[in-house]
Amino acid sequence: MKKYIAALSTTALISVAPHALASSTDLTVTGTITPVACTPSLSNGGIVDNGKISAKDLKPTLHTLVGKHPLQLTVTCDAPAQFALNPIDNQAGTGSTRTWFGLGLTDAGEKLGWFSVEIKNTIADGVVAHAIDSDDDGKTWKRTWVSSPGYLLSTGSATDPSTPIAVQALTMDFEVATRIARADSLTLTDEVTMNGSATFEMKYL
Repeated sequence: MKKYIAALSTTALISVAPHALASSTDLTVTGTITPVACTPSLSNGGIVDNGKISAKDLKPTLHTLVGKHPLQLTVTCDAPAQFALNPIDNQAGTGSTRTWFGLGLTDAGEKLGWFSVEIKNTIADGVVAHAIDSDDDGKTWKRTWVSSPGYLLSTGSATDPSTPIAVQALTMDFEVATRIARADSLTLTDEVTMNGSATFEMKYL
């Protein structure tokens, strides 16, 4: 990606007129239009259904794992491209832990729990690769086994996890684990609906 630097030039004017010198500043708008288009998708329409869980089966003083479900992420591009996915928690601030994605609130305003996304396998153009993430908007990357809100998710080679590689066809096998907060922190006199939601936004690097 080309980077454009706005040049600042200064001039001096000596005037015999008693008027003040005018000053100004420039606004420069830059960007790149890429000819490559990539489309992400999730198996099963991106839906994880944990069914109905009885309140009496929840642990009173510990979080309770109520389900683990496989899900596959695929990204298909017109041509090899460097890209990342930005995981956005659509229920931000509702997770019982800040690291993972929230499940929404109870009617009493209590944080219901969270779900995590573990990455089991990564295949880039038919070759084993590694998932990598960045918490500084792509300046640095490291290998990861999970996807978390606030961390860009990309793909590195099996030998160098520090740099995103260009990929045309990517698959990542996810395991989505759902956990409910300790039962003694929740009001469970009526049915409570889990409402976890995350968006994986495409970003071209």
